[in-house]
Amino acid sequence: MSLLNDYRINQETVLLTGEYDENGKLCTRVIEGENTFLVNLRPIEVIDKTMLDLGSDFHAGRKSAREILGDINMCPIKINCHLGIWLFPTKSYNDDFCIWFSLKHVQKTKPLGIRKTEVYLSHNHTFIVNMKHSTFNDRKQKAKDLRDEMLKNSQGKLTLYVELKKGLVIFEGEGINRYRIKK
Repeated sequence: MSLLNDYRINQETVLLTGEYDENGKLCTRVIEGENTFLVNLRPIEVIDKTMLDLGSDFHAGRKSAREILGDINMCPIKINCHLGIWLFPTKSYNDDFCIWFSLKHVQKTKPLGIRKTEVYLSHNHTFIVNMKHSTFNDRKQKAKDLRDEMLKNSQGKLTLYVELKKGLVIFEGEGINRYRIKK
């Protein structure tokens, strides 16, 4: 099993979760495409480093999500709007075993008893999570709501500026009224 020292979430990242290595250190289990490996960082560190490369960080992303969705617990987070990378957690982000699913890789779900859900993922992966089916689907829906709202907010109207006439010429001078305008 390979252990990476660094990792950035990308379009092929299916999920990440905490896992202890043989020395008892919390690392991140990543499923990427058809592969799985450990990263020598905590899951929140992987998320934070990825977001820092994109001009934000975990806490800002969380704050933004809560501003849009309301003061909810265990809120989803946008990693990269343009690449369609949105993550949602199964537990508190402080929980070592919180699973962060990539919204685009969750194909469907099926309840297994009262507190288990079978999650069908891209690349024919299946993950059985200890969580009510309705709770899992609520978290997934919150991620969809966040995605839809952020995409809507990022699509502003296109404004065209057409020069119809000659503009002003402004000169900076001295004194109290420094600026002189010539038409």
